[in-house]
Amino acid sequence: MEQLIMNWQNDGSVAKMPEFPEGVELRTLPQLSDGVAHWLEIIRFMEQTESPETPYKVFEDCLLKWPDYDENLCFFLTVDGAPAATLTVICHREKSQGYVHMVACKPHFRGKGLGTLLSHLAAYVLLREGMQTAYLTTDDWRVPAIKTYLRAGFVPDTESQPDFRERWEKILSQI
Repeated sequence: MEQLIMNWQNDGSVAKMPEFPEGVELRTLPQLSDGVAHWLEIIRFMEQTESPETPYKVFEDCLLKWPDYDENLCFFLTVDGAPAATLTVICHREKSQGYVHMVACKPHFRGKGLGTLLSHLAAYVLLREGMQTAYLTTDDWRVPAIKTYLRAGFVPDTESQPDFRERWEKILSQI
C-alpha cells in the first residue's frame, strides 16, 4: 500500500527553535560520534516488526543518494547522552520545497514527547531554510506519529491518490 502524504505550508511565522527538556539534546549527524551507526540503530525500529540489523546500504539508499541531502540537516535527539530519535530534513532550495524524511524513535523512548519535539524541529528548520512548502510520507498504522505531525502544522493530503480520502477519514476518526 502506498504511503500517505502530509503537507506543510509556510505561514510566514518566525522560525523558533523548540525548547528541549532537561537531559534532551539536539545533535546533527556530524556532531555525533558513530552517527551513521546510531542512525541505523534507530531507524531499524521504523517498521512494525523489528529487524535484527540494518545494513549500511539502507543509509546510502535512504539518505546519501537523495538529491539535496545535507548531513547537517540529519538530526538526533539524545536523552542523557544516548541517541534516541532521528529525523532528516531535505531542502530542495530551487523549488523552496522541503521533505521531512526518516523520522524514527527507539521504542523505549516513545511516549516521552520526542516525536513532538522532532515535528516542531522540522517546522523550525523548514522556516529557517526558507522553504515555502514541505511534505512527508507516513503509514496508516503510525497514528501516534500522525498526531504529532498534525500538531506541527502538517495536514493530510486527501487528493493525490484515489484511496487517500478514505484512508485519512479512517485514521482521523481514531484521533
